[in-house]
Amino acid sequence: MNVRIILSTQDDAYIVRNLYPLYLHDLSEFSGEWANEHGVLEPTSVATLFEQGEVQKIWWEKPDVLYPFIIQADGRIAGFAFVARAPHVPEATDQVIHEFFVLHAFRGKGIGDRTASELFNRFPGQWQVEAMEKNLPAQAFWRRVVREYTRDRFEERSTRNEHGHPLFFRFESMAPLNR
Repeated sequence: MNVRIILSTQDDAYIVRNLYPLYLHDLSEFSGEWANEHGVLEPTSVATLFEQGEVQKIWWEKPDVLYPFIIQADGRIAGFAFVARAPHVPEATDQVIHEFFVLHAFRGKGIGDRTASELFNRFPGQWQVEAMEKNLPAQAFWRRVVREYTRDRFEERSTRNEHGHPLFFRFESMAPLNR
């Protein structure tokens, strides 16, 4: 499958906003989040998906700091990935995968693996990738992808933050050496 990772613009931001509720639905299995009184998967009283999308506008307002990517597989929309850089990353970290979502129809086909590797190569430096404590499939995915990408040179730790006890992986990307 041909995989393309495209930096999203204001013109196609609606694609990510359309996919975002599906991402939150998937995460609700592990986060325990419920739909609010308006049927929106948000802890606040956001009443519409449009309002929910307004919260994400920051991703298109900070070029060179926040990078919203659209994932395509064989020309079809397959998901999205958000990469953040300072000041939106932990200390001693150059970038993080903030959000990462692949539609169910495209999972298990190597699309997530190729997307992650390409993002690691695009942004050399110190990376951190997190997975929720209860999201065992995401932990297994990131452990495998990071292990293969780094040739087993990474740090894995569990810590507490606002999302509970995430597992996180830290490693150095030195593209183009890893290609």
